[in-house]
Amino acid sequence: MKKLFSLLLVAVLALSLVACGGTDTPASNDEGSDVTKVAILLPHIGDQSYLDIVANAKTLLDAKYGSAISVNVVQMGDDEADWEPANLQAANEGYDIIVSGNWQYEGAMLAVAAEYPDIKYVNFDYSSADANSLPNVYAVAYACQEIGYLTGVVAGVKSQTGIIGGVVGQDNASMNQFMAGYIQGAADANPDIKVIITYVGSYSDPATAKEQSEGMIKAGADVIWGCAGGSGNGVFEAVTEARKNGQENIWAIGVDDDQYMTMSAKPELAATILTSGLKKCDVAVADAVSAVIEGTAPMGTQVTLHIAEGAVALAENEYYLANMTADELATVAAFAAKVADGTTVVVDELVTAGAFADLYAKYGLK
Repeated sequence: MKKLFSLLLVAVLALSLVACGGTDTPASNDEGSDVTKVAILLPHIGDQSYLDIVANAKTLLDAKYGSAISVNVVQMGDDEADWEPANLQAANEGYDIIVSGNWQYEGAMLAVAAEYPDIKYVNFDYSSADANSLPNVYAVAYACQEIGYLTGVVAGVKSQTGIIGGVVGQDNASMNQFMAGYIQGAADANPDIKVIITYVGSYSDPATAKEQSEGMIKAGADVIWGCAGGSGNGVFEAVTEARKNGQENIWAIGVDDDQYMTMSAKPELAATILTSGLKKCDVAVADAVSAVIEGTAPMGTQVTLHIAEGAVALAENEYYLANMTADELATVAAFAAKVADGTTVVVDELVTAGAFADLYAKYGLK
């Protein structure tokens, strides 16, 4: 009865999702087709950060499999009420593999995955290992605390004022996982560092992020990490204006993607971005889907990817190399190597609740 209701709900909502530009061409379910049909479900694309990286898995999969695969990126919309219907619709459109997830969207995906055990699911960024133990789900996570650590080391090394900032999308354990690592890395590089952390409350509000960044700059911060998805553009705008006003030694750091490259159409903003903390979701999703196709994915399990696997890293582009001294580069590399070989263990807020609060109490600007 529940599945019958789901089918009726899909039929009612399909027109509204398509009318809103919610999906690309739906997959067909031709009997005997050898084409593997994959859907990547995201709230939207175009953030020049996290979601666009996940969507880029389509490019990687198309290049690898060619006509043997059909990958559609489905934009579910930003209204949480639309996420489960979108998953239901995808489940009934003949897809072999459905990719979605992360702490925001995984609930909708997993609710539907439980009803459709014959469909394989890939959670591209899970938050709960227990929730992702369904036998038709393969989940991937990233050591986000290590991303934070790397960016924190850069900030600690590069800061001349001894004050750095972090503009964060939302105040929750998943985001504070980044921030705890950020503070630890900065403090390892500079034990006298002071940190200012603010929360935008959204991943699509650059105006608020800009205002918060301006406040940090007034307080003396000269390196600010925008860890806030699309809101992070406000950090770049604030730093750009500060530079125009004579504060030439202020830097921004990007997140998820190499934002110096993604912001290249806006060179003034790009010029503020010293480096970015990379979460290589596109590569991870492509690898996970490939493993499912090839029958090697450990379904019902979760894998956390680290610096050692190359899944998290710094964007070491030519601009970064040109704006770091040889000593600064060597220092960052030395700290990164200690994380990669296990000498340095980065605190994980998702494992040790309260780690961020303790670090911020110690290093937060009073």
